[in-house]
Amino acid sequence: MKEKRRWNHAWLKAFSCQRGLQEGAQILVRERSILKDGSYITRKRRCGRVLHLYPYHFYCIMEDGSKESFRYNEFLGYESRLVRLQGSKEAVMTDRQLNMVERASCGRFFLCENRKNSAA
Repeated sequence: MKEKRRWNHAWLKAFSCQRGLQEGAQILVRERSILKDGSYITRKRRCGRVLHLYPYHFYCIMEDGSKESFRYNEFLGYESRLVRLQGSKEAVMTDRQLNMVERASCGRFFLCENRKNSAA
């Protein structure tokens, strides 16, 4: 059972690495709250650096010196805590732009990045 569970989550780490997540990468974390209309608003923005990649999560040191772990879903998907690479398109988007992308994606990963790659 443990081997099957490990296999099911192995693709998340591999997909994250393809998207640029690696040790030493600079990240931006947005902690968001949901509003009554279903959209999100950013409450806090923090920066950090990736220390280690593990099978189910990755470990970061934040700018204030604290260490945190994040799930790969927080890097790949749209959740209340967004983790993005600092140089990515989504790191510089406003809350309104992120909400529009999130609604259009219907839960799929990286709608903006996929459009850019399919156009090339």
